[in-house]
Amino acid sequence: MTKFDEIPHPSHPEHKLEQSWTGKLFMCNGCHESGIGSHYTCPQSSCSFDLHLHCAIPLGLLHHPFQRRCSFQLLPSPPENTRSCEACGSCKACGEKVTGFVYHCKGCKSNLHPCCAKLPGKLEAGDVNLYLYEEVKKSCQACGYKGKGWSYRSADKKCYLHVACAKRLIAEKWLHGSGHVDDLQTTIPNLNNMIQKYHQPKGKLKRFAEIVRLVLQTVISTLLGDPTALIAGTVKLLLTDD
Repeated sequence: MTKFDEIPHPSHPEHKLEQSWTGKLFMCNGCHESGIGSHYTCPQSSCSFDLHLHCAIPLGLLHHPFQRRCSFQLLPSPPENTRSCEACGSCKACGEKVTGFVYHCKGCKSNLHPCCAKLPGKLEAGDVNLYLYEEVKKSCQACGYKGKGWSYRSADKKCYLHVACAKRLIAEKWLHGSGHVDDLQTTIPNLNNMIQKYHQPKGKLKRFAEIVRLVLQTVISTLLGDPTALIAGTVKLLLTDD
């Protein structure tokens, strides 16, 4: 095995972890967020222990362009003095509560889930480029609201998606299925209604639907910790209409 095919990790001292790949959704034992694809797992049959790549191999201090004055350090859990504060105990990117591994800034007390912290500023979804923004003034294509938290926006300013909404879609599929992409309920809530409310010319409706689906597919695969073409193709099963 190469250097990073097998690693020790303080969160699971009993056994070394091996790099693996799965098409089944797993719950990361580090950050307590969903994952798929490449990850580290305990090879012992008596254990059920998985870590995102981001959680297994941190990169020391992290600096994010949205918070240039901050230095984020990966901690095994949120500091105790922030847990009672709803805002301080939530991820800056998605707004959801942080319960496990977290990138934390001591100065401003901001938190980022490991996968949220690694969201790229630009994603290429086929011929559509998506850009990450700290705040947008248009409604999200998934929920119909402006909301708070980070969002991806297409270059033509026609498609917007909250990071939080992409994570909500993952959670819905997890709850309605067995955890395997082949067994999940595969619908996007109100997708057709969402498309129609933009009053696109009929000839462009199909293309617009394809763009929305591609945006969701790309962002969700990134949030699951493995934004590769192979994973995006697998995650596409999560986004198929009935």
